Amino acid sequence: MKKTEKNREKEGEGPGGAGAGEKNAVRKAGAEMGCSVQSAGTYKHRRKLSGSWNLRCLLCLLPSLTGIIVFFLLPYVRVLYYSVISDQFRRKLVWFNNYKKLLSNEFFRLAMKNSLKLILVGVPLLILTALLLSILLAFALKRFPVLRDAFIFPMLVPTAAVVLVWQQFFSSVETALPIYLLFLWKNLGICLILITSALTTINREVYEAARMDGAKPFQQHFRLTVPMIAPSIFFTVLLAIMNSFKIFKESFLYYGSKYPPDHSYTLQFYMNNKFLKFDYQALAASSVLTSLLVLAIVGAGFYLQKRVEY
Repeated sequence: MKKTEKNREKEGEGPGGAGAGEKNAVRKAGAEMGCSVQSAGTYKHRRKLSGSWNLRCLLCLLPSLTGIIVFFLLPYVRVLYYSVISDQFRRKLVWFNNYKKLLSNEFFRLAMKNSLKLILVGVPLLILTALLLSILLAFALKRFPVLRDAFIFPMLVPTAAVVLVWQQFFSSVETALPIYLLFLWKNLGICLILITSALTTINREVYEAARMDGAKPFQQHFRLTVPMIAPSIFFTVLLAIMNSFKIFKESFLYYGSKYPPDHSYTLQFYMNNKFLKFDYQALAASSVLTSLLVLAIVGAGFYLQKRVEY
């Protein structure tokens, strides 16, 4: 069938077809140019909105950043300065001599050993207890929600009242056991809350599928529960390590002295005694080493978290 003249003109054939084709090409190019201009304008608009949003976020964070700089960063720089001078009057630079004296001090080594022992023994015991209790409350004892609230009770009781009870029960104990139990008592509640909240995010269908495959309760929790809440457990471990350096108040009230027995002499006692003696150089050097220890522990924890596949 022959093409009509009208169709030929539309397709660029016949008389006047070339002009019509050129017009169509021009229209198409104009449309593409308009789209590109519109997309460029949209990109600029989005970029402007993103910049204004970042500026607003920065302004919202400015008060907090100011507080961190004024109350944490600048004092830490001052502590670093005090740790490398001879004293606060002459202020002669001695560089690492204060650190050498500190590491050769037997009381500092004793305090460091006891603090590390509390981390290596008390923190795993705390996390394991909190994990077992959380699993029991979430699965076996979920009909008794009152028990879950009972573990928050230690966080509400004043430390002085708890210490009085501890002194009655452990007056004849000559080890660091009372301090370890005080550490568990004060921190079990918050660890329990964190782990239990993580357990509530697990889909129960996972356990139903595991039971259909023949997995027993221990295998379900060891193979499924622990890997699925591993990030929350990691955060809880870091929090427990930080709290292990805050056991000074409980220990000081329990022994009632700034010189407790050797088995309970921690870094907080050492730094407190140096402060009372106005030995700011030893205090500053011990504070810097303690902060480096905490930083190393946290860094190792993050490194292990990245290496482990959940």
